[in-house]
Amino acid sequence: MDGLLLENVPGLPARLRIDVGEQRAVVVPSVSDRRRLADIVTGLDEPPTGAIVLAGGPIRLVPAEGGLLPHLTVLDNVIHGHRTAYPVTKQAAREQSLVMATNCGLEDVLDRYPHEITPGRRRLAGVARALGAYPRVIVLEDATGLPTWGSLLSIRPNPDLPSVALLLITTSTTRTTGFVDAE
Repeated sequence: MDGLLLENVPGLPARLRIDVGEQRAVVVPSVSDRRRLADIVTGLDEPPTGAIVLAGGPIRLVPAEGGLLPHLTVLDNVIHGHRTAYPVTKQAAREQSLVMATNCGLEDVLDRYPHEITPGRRRLAGVARALGAYPRVIVLEDATGLPTWGSLLSIRPNPDLPSVALLLITTSTTRTTGFVDAE
């Protein structure tokens, strides 16, 4: 298993598999269902009886707003995500984080704080931060009123994304544009 497998999870197809390099969007009925599914997939909540959640490696969550620490710059947020995942030197973490941030199109906002950048850029910084942990799966939480994940990820091809399985969890089919498959 190299990606994510969900079986018998209420509200989803009987079996949902996302391999590394694939993107899938799942539409759930409510915000609370979105949060619960994200928690189940990332291991923060126990799956319901009979449900199976298997991942082929680390899973990272990018909350709808990006999940950045407000007192850190964009670059420091990405570095923080990298250093909490692997014990590396500050210099190595900085160099690798600069690559991740640049691949997400953030090179012009690295010295800014989350409140100083657009919601879309905060979301991309959350992706860069998650990628720093070298996960096999990234769960993207969605929310109305923010740029869609499909539009953000299609602006600039990111060479790091083919190394992960992307799961978008949203409450609206209109917000799945740009993702290969919606369940």
